[in-house]
Amino acid sequence: MISTRNMVEASLLAGLAAALFLAARFIPVAGIAFSFLCPAPLVILGLRHNIKSAFLGLLAATVVVLMLSGPTGAVFFFLGFGVLGVGLGVLAQRCSRGVDVILYGILVSLGSKILLMFVAKALTGVDPFALDPKEMTEIVDRVFGFYGTVGASADALADAREQIAAALRLLPTIFPAILIMASALDCYLSYAVSAVVVRRTGGSMPSLPAFSEWRFSKSVLGALIVSLFLPFFGQETMWGVLAGRISVNLKMCVHVIFLLQGVSLLWFFLKKWNWKAPFAAIVIILVVFIPLFSTVAVIAGVGDMWFDVRKRIGRWSA
Repeated sequence: MISTRNMVEASLLAGLAAALFLAARFIPVAGIAFSFLCPAPLVILGLRHNIKSAFLGLLAATVVVLMLSGPTGAVFFFLGFGVLGVGLGVLAQRCSRGVDVILYGILVSLGSKILLMFVAKALTGVDPFALDPKEMTEIVDRVFGFYGTVGASADALADAREQIAAALRLLPTIFPAILIMASALDCYLSYAVSAVVVRRTGGSMPSLPAFSEWRFSKSVLGALIVSLFLPFFGQETMWGVLAGRISVNLKMCVHVIFLLQGVSLLWFFLKKWNWKAPFAAIVIILVVFIPLFSTVAVIAGVGDMWFDVRKRIGRWSA
């Protein structure tokens, strides 16, 4: 039996989640902040209650959103925020390490997003998995046709148009990698924000390592090797084309992991050299967004993954 106190608390948390989602949906600009806070009540719901109570609360919140925002909003709330929020809470209740919560949470986030896209396709008829390159090229032509009428340089417009068109043609191929990275980012932000809220309410969640201590498994190097060999399956057959697409997406994900490891190593040294946080953050932003520096960070990430630079520095300084 579910106690009255638990029912009341679950109802309040579910109502708060629905209110935050509706605020994020209907309030311009400031709604972005509410969207970051929206999963927090659901994480607390999953953390403090059993799975049955948590999902009953989620269903109640979804009904509230359905009445006030319609079926599309309800689906987006349930699959876009609800499943991940409750899932992170349940995982935090059962796992002792924050890293485990994040890893399983990424799978939950990815699964809910894939399901959301299938539902969106059924509701709207638009397939996000099969973007039409011809349609995207037409959009680029219309946009650059407008800029051509306001006196912009023809050569600059042609170069920019070609770069954007090439990126859009690549988009359907790398869509799985983008989806995976979006799921990872969504999961991490939801967990980090929710952990702060939970601490403020007197609770606790499994902690994550400091960013300066982030290290990924050496198996990522194996994934890189696999991605390099997959194209040799040939492009003439269906399996060859599939292998090529898997290779591109795998390389993209591995590249981001190497970049994160390299930036984490840089943050470690900036802390060691006692750089103030604002200046260190500016350096990190420059490294991520300037291609030359980000390439160096990727190489540093590969080296750190193999040699564990921070551990070796600890030995030398001991």
